[in-house]
Formats: sequence, C-alpha cells, structure tokens
Amino acid sequence: MTASRNARDSVLRVALDWEVDAIDPPASFGGWNTGRVVQQVFESLYEDDLEDEAASPTRLIPALATSVEISGDGLEYLFRLREGVRFHDGSRFDAEAVRFNIERMWNLEAPQYSPVAADYNRIGLEALKSVEVLGPLTILLTLKEPFPEFLRYMTQEDAPGAHVFISPQALKQHGNSGIADLAPGTGPFRFDSRFSTPFGSGVRLSRNEDYWGGRSKLNAIEFRPYPRLEDRYRALLDGEADVAYGLEGSNLDELVRRGFVVLEGQVPYIWYFIFNMRDPVLSDVRVRHAIAHAIDREKLSNDFFSGHTAAAPGMLPPASPAFDADYNFPYEYDPKRARQLLTEASVPSGWRLRIMSAKAGSGHSVQICEYLAKSLAEIGCGAEFVWTEDWISYCNEWRSGLPDGAGVSQMSWGMSCDVWLEQVLHSRNSSPFGFNAGYYSNLVADDLLDKARRTQNDDQRGQLYRQANAKIMEDLPVLPMLNLLRGNVCYHPRVKGFRNPRQNWHSFKNVWTDSDILIEPV
Repeated sequence: MTASRNARDSVLRVALDWEVDAIDPPASFGGWNTGRVVQQVFESLYEDDLEDEAASPTRLIPALATSVEISGDGLEYLFRLREGVRFHDGSRFDAEAVRFNIERMWNLEAPQYSPVAADYNRIGLEALKSVEVLGPLTILLTLKEPFPEFLRYMTQEDAPGAHVFISPQALKQHGNSGIADLAPGTGPFRFDSRFSTPFGSGVRLSRNEDYWGGRSKLNAIEFRPYPRLEDRYRALLDGEADVAYGLEGSNLDELVRRGFVVLEGQVPYIWYFIFNMRDPVLSDVRVRHAIAHAIDREKLSNDFFSGHTAAAPGMLPPASPAFDADYNFPYEYDPKRARQLLTEASVPSGWRLRIMSAKAGSGHSVQICEYLAKSLAEIGCGAEFVWTEDWISYCNEWRSGLPDGAGVSQMSWGMSCDVWLEQVLHSRNSSPFGFNAGYYSNLVADDLLDKARRTQNDDQRGQLYRQANAKIMEDLPVLPMLNLLRGNVCYHPRVKGFRNPRQNWHSFKNVWTDSDILIEPV
C-alpha cells in the first residue's frame, strides 16, 4: 500500500493534557492546548514558519498577507493580502475582513467590539493608531509609536487571545456571545465538532477542501484530553494516540526503545511562581531571595523530570530573541543563606506560604508546588495549597491577580516574542488589567521595558530586554523554575511529515500517517 493511499482518509489523534477552551481565538484563554488547535484552523497576516526546525527564534513568513512594507520610522505597515482566500463558510477574506477583525479587538466604537478580545490582545494592538483599507487586498496599519515586534506578536497563538481572522459574516450572525465553536477561519482544517471522552471534551477538525495553500494530507484531527501524565503516556504506548504532548518526566527512553519518536529542543516555555507583592511578608525582598535559595531546582529537574528540563536562568525563555544562554540565575541553592535571610527579615514563627495552582493542564504543577512546599519545610516554613481542578477556570482566576492571603501562584508560559516580559511584569499590566498577576511595580524595570518595546535595532532591543530581566531577577517578583528540553511532543513512527520548530505548537498540514507501520502494544 502506498503512502498516499494510507494518508487519504487518515485521522490523526492528538493527546493533550487538558480540554480545549471555547474556540474563538481572539477571546479565548485556554493556554497552549487551545493554541495547538487554533493553529490548524485560523491564520494571521504573518505566521511562524513551523516547517523550519532550526531557526531560533522562529522565522516569520507571510500567511494571509503576501508581503509587508514597513516605513523607515517603524510606524506604517502596508500589507498586501493574499488573493483567492475564503473563510470556511465560503465568505471572502479581504482587506475589509482584516479591518473588521482588528476593530473587534481595538475600536471601542465598532459594533462588533469585544471587551474580552480587546483585553486579551491589548499588548499587540495598543500602539495602533489607525486602520485604512486602501483597496480590496491592501490595508495600511499605522502605529502611534514604533513596535518592532508587531509582526512577531501576531504569531503568538493563545497569548492569550490571538491576532487571527474569523469570518465577519459569521460574527455578524452569531455575535460575540454566540461565536464560540462557530467561528470559521481560513486554515487547512475547520472545526467539525466536540465529542465526549473518558477525560472530558475532545475536539474534531476536518480537512478544509478549499484551502488556499493546498489540501492537507490528513482527513481529520482529533484532540483528546488526558489530564494525567500516566494516561497520556499509556494512550501513546497503547495506540490510542498518534501524537502526545507533555510527556516530560515519563520514561522517554522506553518510548525510544519501542520505536516511538521523542523530540528534543528548547522552546519558549517557563514554569514559574508569581509572588504576591502586596503580601506583608513577601513584600520584603529578603524573603523572596530566601525562597529562591531554599529550592534546589537542579534536583527538581533530575528527580521529578528525569533531566528532561533545565533550571531556568531567568524570565526570558529559550527560543525568544533576547534569550541569553550565558546569563546565570543569581540565587544558588543555599538553605543556610535562606534561613539567615528569613531571620534578617523577622519572618514570624510558623509563617506559612499559601500556594495557588491548577491540578492539571499546567504541566506537572502538582509536583512543582509540592517541591516548593518541601523546600520551605526544610528552612522552617510551612505551606498550604489552594487547588483549582479545571485548568481553564484556573487561568481565568489567575488572570484576576493574586487575592489577599495568597502568597504565590504557579504558571507555565512563555513566548517567542520578547514583549512577553512586559506583558507579565510591567506595572501598567498589573491584574486585573493585564497579566502581571503579582502586582510587581518598579520604575527602573518599567523604563527598560518601555525603551525595549520601541527600539528598532534588534541588538539594542535585545540588550534592553536582558537588562530588564537582570533588574527583575534582582527584585525577584517571580521565581523562574524550569525550561523544557525533551518530551514536549512525542509520536508514533506511523506519523510522517511532522516538523518540530522552536515553538509550543505545530502545523499538521503536511503530516500524514502510514497505517502499515505498527508497534506491538505493551
């Protein structure tokens, strides 16, 4: 049987660690589980080249635009749009559709304006001054100030939100409150349905037969949730899944021995804790430094993740433009120094740190939080947990900021876009009006981030972001824990054409399956 015959009606089954959020990308916040689905269905003007496995950070390529002309002052972006593109409902993609979608996220006066989409996409669009349709396939976006990461930010799927385009016709029909799971995109797959699984709602996508870039080789993709690592691992091993995300910490060598493909490579991924800077104990920088000295992050990586992770050097993630592999985390594991700092800060006897996190969907959050609690116990402090069972619910709670009485929250995130550092740590983005969930505020860090955002020279901009990261690490409003090295995605050898770029999501457009390739079940 030939590869093309095997591929003709194949269905790719993908194991995720949580359910997919409501599919309305500009207004959804479901993390990378949602982003991995959105990537197949919706497109932006420019996208990551997800076929390029070497570029770090990812290379940007035209998608729904064929080209962009950027003025010398960095304020005008003239996009030429791709001809002949249609949304999944058959309506035409053109400059008016671009204007309609942007105004949904940006223009308070537009009838389609969505406060949620505007909130989630503010970082990418707050510099926008005007949107002008110059022709059916030509649109001019003018900024109020230079924002050289403008194109890169629009590639960030579920950042949260996404600068992707949905059918204006469908949005007019269903409205902002009714468009979820009914939003037609332009991508190689279209939303088909949700279906029940033993672990929650799955999502099925079907092939877009009229895709402008040519038909995909797969007939459909099914995304299935498996919140427990053991269940995702078993699903791949037993043939219930073809691709599985988030297997770091499992027995990856056994998968390789049995013939599965285990991918390696740094991606923009950080597990980190956010300190509540309003807390009367944690507002003392000595306490935050003490907690950093109390944690042996290398031991956490080796014991819980089998060396599939690495201790994070800072808050600039790998595969982001300003990432500096030579930067050293300033706080060595030193319990004696930790106890000394707590004494200097007059931390009351019996003080307990309240830790907030989700039980699933955030990549081993339970193990990381429990390790923090164990480390605190070793320097004479207590801890208690506040768990949220549902990952999507936790994201929305986390977005509101740490409540009084909560000491830290746990998150796994990161972007291949340096402005992410601003998004999570600039004072003007303090929750609930942004994603600075611990309310960090420092004028020096803010100034560095503001300058970096506007600086057009790549080298100078990178230096400013590195300086901002160094200042943030000095203050330590957040505690970076781990970066990912191996096991982010694994797959059965019957999966062909899979590419592993330096990103947290993948394109399945050129993937196919060869049903003649078998691995005996365990």
